[in-house]
Amino acid sequence: MCDVLDSLTNPKNKSYIPISAFYVSFVVTPLCSNASELVSSLIFAAKKKKENISMTFAQLYGAGTMNNTLCLGIFAALVYFRDLKWFYSAEVTVIIFVQWVVGIVGFRLTYKLWTGVIVGSLYVVSIGLVALLESDAVGWK
Repeated sequence: MCDVLDSLTNPKNKSYIPISAFYVSFVVTPLCSNASELVSSLIFAAKKKKENISMTFAQLYGAGTMNNTLCLGIFAALVYFRDLKWFYSAEVTVIIFVQWVVGIVGFRLTYKLWTGVIVGSLYVVSIGLVALLESDAVGWK
């Protein structure tokens, strides 16, 4: 998957997409890597029972938290142990911000619709925050 995303954002490729590799991977990678969880959650939630909906939110909440925490930890370890240059302050700051908000909103046993709306909107908000932090106005890269 990394090679595909890299080739899509490589200007030397015929199928080049003139979008930053970060944004392509931020939208495409989570959908591809979590497709099975998403489909099973939708099937489970289609039963329209309170317990099933809460279980669906809990499953997606856990998967998102685990994926972000694990990936962020691996990324930080790679940067540290390979002595790489750090150009990811905006992205990591937004990921940690989203983790905290999801943790605060999702700290319950039964999930309400408003919690799903808040967590779902964080996806779009996080892309906007990264764009804002990396913009010329803020210049945080």
